[in-house]
Amino acid sequence: MKARDRLILIIVVAFGFAMRAPITVVPLIIDQLARGLHASVSNLGILTTIPLVMFLSFSVVAAKEMTRFGLRKTLNFGLAALLAGACLRLWISWPTILLGTVLVGLGITHVNVLTPSVVSSYEPQRVASYTTSYSTAICLGTAIMSLLAGPLNEHFGWQSVLWSLMIVCAIPFVLWLFAPRSDYELQQSKRAEKSPSVQKGKLTDLLKSRYTWAFLIMFGSQSIINYTLIAWLPVLMKYHGFAQGQISVVLSCYSFAGLPVSLFLPRFLDGAKERTQAAISWTISLIALAGAILMFWQSQMPLAFWYYLSITAGALTAVFFIMALTLFPLKTTTPQKTAQLSGLTQSGGYFIAAFGPMLYGAAYKANPLGIGQTIAYVLMIALCLLSSLIVIKMPKI
Repeated sequence: MKARDRLILIIVVAFGFAMRAPITVVPLIIDQLARGLHASVSNLGILTTIPLVMFLSFSVVAAKEMTRFGLRKTLNFGLAALLAGACLRLWISWPTILLGTVLVGLGITHVNVLTPSVVSSYEPQRVASYTTSYSTAICLGTAIMSLLAGPLNEHFGWQSVLWSLMIVCAIPFVLWLFAPRSDYELQQSKRAEKSPSVQKGKLTDLLKSRYTWAFLIMFGSQSIINYTLIAWLPVLMKYHGFAQGQISVVLSCYSFAGLPVSLFLPRFLDGAKERTQAAISWTISLIALAGAILMFWQSQMPLAFWYYLSITAGALTAVFFIMALTLFPLKTTTPQKTAQLSGLTQSGGYFIAAFGPMLYGAAYKANPLGIGQTIAYVLMIALCLLSSLIVIKMPKI
């Protein structure tokens, strides 16, 4: 591997490390942060809501920015916003924490949408390898920073956790400054800039395609399962009388279930035939569906069932999330189209996901053991499966 290729690989891994940790680690110090802000913990729930709002609001915008300003300038902006937000959160006050969280969400949105374009621009022949590295780094970055948060908090104070997150955000920003121009960028710089009206038409064409909507539904269905389970599975298990230690282990299984998927699935998808890709969708969906159906008798289920539910749900969401990341560049012919498809899919998908925890909360309040929640879970799995089968058949655009 050439030095240039190694640098791009390191950059993609750094992107993955910074993709989730700045959001998921903050709740681990939420009590201390609340005391520092002289606020109640309940008031800080907005800090986990803001990034999701940024995802659904700016994913399409990020794709449009790339079309107008190019990959490099748009990613420069996103990484600068991410780093600026992480730095602002070091000053503990409501204005800086809120603005910092907005900027962190904005930066992650840009990196999330544009990383598939980075891969297709620099390494179009190694999409699977680089997507594997990226998705694995997302899992490891979240896990490692979550594990480090406790010791850092204990030995150096809770502010050290925010400093460590700032460093995680600074590394990809610095590395990207040294990235050379890709061959695709050099070719594009020789061409005249396309008019905004033409680019707008291309986005409109994507929205007219049933494959785009299938991408969106697949991404949205796995997202709504993911965010709803993360928010409410601990509450549901506590309702059934399980101890906090047992709940923590079950949730850790949910996170780690995605790790082997991220290691092997992208490379497998790249070389597999459509029939084999469809078999993967069918297999994971049926396995997860078995756990969903057993939820109808959840009050009678032992702890082993909750392990099964957690692992299969974690694998399900990982499969369809990584399938989307891998197929964005594989189903498109240019980095611009990759960004457009990625932006539209993620914006619509996160919009769908935003309703999940809220609707489940209302249903749980009405009846914790209501069958409506289980029926909805079964339907989401079915939507993941059916939409993925359409996505797999999508021709290159």
